Formats: sequence, C-alpha cells, structure tokens
Amino acid sequence: MPGKKHTDEMIGDAMREAGMLLWVFTPLYEIFEPKPHSWIMLLALLGVGTALLVVGIQVERRRDD
Repeated sequence: MPGKKHTDEMIGDAMREAGMLLWVFTPLYEIFEPKPHSWIMLLALLGVGTALLVVGIQVERRRDD
C-alpha cells in the first residue's frame, strides 16, 4: 500500500495537472470557438500552463531532496 502523500506532493500534482489541462484545452477552445481568435490570450494561457508545469515539477523535486 503506498504511503501518504505529503502536502507538497499534492500541490505539485495539482499544478502539473492544471498546466496540462491548459495546454490541452486552450488550443481546442480556440480552434472550435466561432468568434475571432485572440492570439494574445492564447499565448498568455499557454504561458500560464507552462509556468504551472515547471513550478509543479520543481515543487515535487524539492520534496524528494
């Protein structure tokens, strides 16, 4: 049976998952949305997704040290 997850690990998991969801669903939303595209918003959301992924990975690595 796996051990309990620590708070840092859960926060890192949540941040990574949120980043991945932004990376997957932001382009899909922009593709299928009938309104004109806002490229600035698309790039901003992808940037936030990237930041969440990186910070989530760093939080988990810090936990392992």
